[in-house]
Amino acid sequence: MRCRPRLSPVRRRIRKVVALLLAVIVLCTVYFEIAVKSLLGDVIVRQMQTLSVKAVNTAVSNFLSENFDIGNKLVSLSYNSGAVAAVTTDPAYINYVKTEITSRAQAEIDRLSHSGAVSAHIGSFTGLILLAEVGPVITLDVDTAQTVSCEFCSTFDSAGLNQTLHHITLSVNTEVTVYNPFRIRQTVDSRSDYEIAQTVIVGEVPSYGSVLTY
Repeated sequence: MRCRPRLSPVRRRIRKVVALLLAVIVLCTVYFEIAVKSLLGDVIVRQMQTLSVKAVNTAVSNFLSENFDIGNKLVSLSYNSGAVAAVTTDPAYINYVKTEITSRAQAEIDRLSHSGAVSAHIGSFTGLILLAEVGPVITLDVDTAQTVSCEFCSTFDSAGLNQTLHHITLSVNTEVTVYNPFRIRQTVDSRSDYEIAQTVIVGEVPSYGSVLTY
């Protein structure tokens, strides 16, 4: 019966080193799968939330700069014997504004998400705050599907003796579904409110309740 030859000390050390390297590779792979994916998802969600608000701000600002008299077009006042008889809105113009801002915001979100706006330092994947801004910047390619909705709100507040302050506020809600490089689906929600117009109404105002939405 033959005896198996004993390995030399050098070969035994090589085997131990190889086994150690394999263990390190397995641990790094597990860490990457669990920790890095989670950290990457957090980074993308935070940046996409900021990006969504920025996109909506740009869309609304551009629209308002082109339509500075939007308040007069949205709401009109009719008088009877010097008193406000009715506060009326223009449904067609309201729908136009909603459609226009929704379209512009969606296009801006899509543009920013594919323009390298989402990025992260390599150090951020360690999960350590001190290393969050360390290392080269990696641009992250993300796919998005966004839903944008708009709502106008009218409020009436007392502005002194026989005076009423009429506010028109635009609320823009966004829901962005993000697919990160690992095809993990995440949803980012945001809401932005904008004061569109203020009007001081002198005289009695019909009772419409405190808030009107349209």
